[in-house]
Amino acid sequence: MPGVLFPQLGFATAEGTILNWLHEVGEHVEGGTPLVEVASEKAINVVVTPVDGVLLAVFAPAGAIVPEGETLGWIGQDGEQPPELTCRWLGWEADIAPPPEDLAVRLQGTAPNTREADREDEFPPFQPPEQVDKRYRSLLKKQIRDTTGKRMSQSWVDKPKVDLFAEINLSQVVAHREAEKQAGRQPPPFNVYIAHAVVRAFEEFPHLNCNWLDGRRVPLEDIHVGVAVALEESLLTISLKNLGGLSLREVERRYRSLIRKAAAMTLRREDLYGSSLTVTNLGEFEIYGFTPVINPPEVYILGIGELKDRVVVVDGKIIVAPVSYFCLSFDHRGVDGAPASRLLRSIKHHLEDYRDND
Repeated sequence: MPGVLFPQLGFATAEGTILNWLHEVGEHVEGGTPLVEVASEKAINVVVTPVDGVLLAVFAPAGAIVPEGETLGWIGQDGEQPPELTCRWLGWEADIAPPPEDLAVRLQGTAPNTREADREDEFPPFQPPEQVDKRYRSLLKKQIRDTTGKRMSQSWVDKPKVDLFAEINLSQVVAHREAEKQAGRQPPPFNVYIAHAVVRAFEEFPHLNCNWLDGRRVPLEDIHVGVAVALEESLLTISLKNLGGLSLREVERRYRSLIRKAAAMTLRREDLYGSSLTVTNLGEFEIYGFTPVINPPEVYILGIGELKDRVVVVDGKIIVAPVSYFCLSFDHRGVDGAPASRLLRSIKHHLEDYRDND
């Protein structure tokens, strides 16, 4: 029988906190059902039971901070004895559960970690919980803040960042939203129109759709757009996946679904990372413009300023129009200035010449 392993969660994730075991030792569990909640960086994941059997042992109790790949527990059959394994703890979250008396000894790390020799390489799947226990929210908020700080500091030091600015007339977008209201429908948020324009720009320039990972440019097969979301005092980015060819309304549906999950703190890791470009909008705070920090391994981030009526010249006439200032910041290792400028120009044109083709 396999052990219950801490799942591989992807880029830059090395550890997580055990929040709650959903079954007691000795209980029968069915394969594929939720078994243990694990908090990692900005999300809470549920590790599911790998096979049918009995939960024979828990090696990482609630509160333990463990590295990726550790054996958290053991599934077997009635009457079997679990192996004598030692799960390596990196620390303890006292807010989750009282630390054990032998914590200091366990954290010394002097004893080698005994692992089963023939365990399977595959990690069990995981899924988001339907709701998050309120007592875990403070821990998750702290992890969000810590992770954001580390990522942004790394980005600021490592990336040769360049900022491009554009003034964008959003009259067509505003008119479309007003038409939706007049028809009795809820209009999409401005961020959805922007994300949709980003998708169309990448469809026009597919060779610019990439990440910078492990010192090289990595092309992306589909278009994924991140949108920064304010979550009380913290900030996280939801990642709308596989948007190529989708309508405005389908992009909106995916956006609203992830917003609900963000508010409930039930985002999965794939809901947070892997974007082609991130949109971050401070317009609601009356910020007219800013230069955002790139979130690695992404190459681009698009900063959106306040949408405000301004005097502009259109076809030789002076008019008042709703205008916003966009800043496309990019990692010069992944793309040069001229191609990045074409990408921003394409986003601008798709917004200024918006047509409802859905």
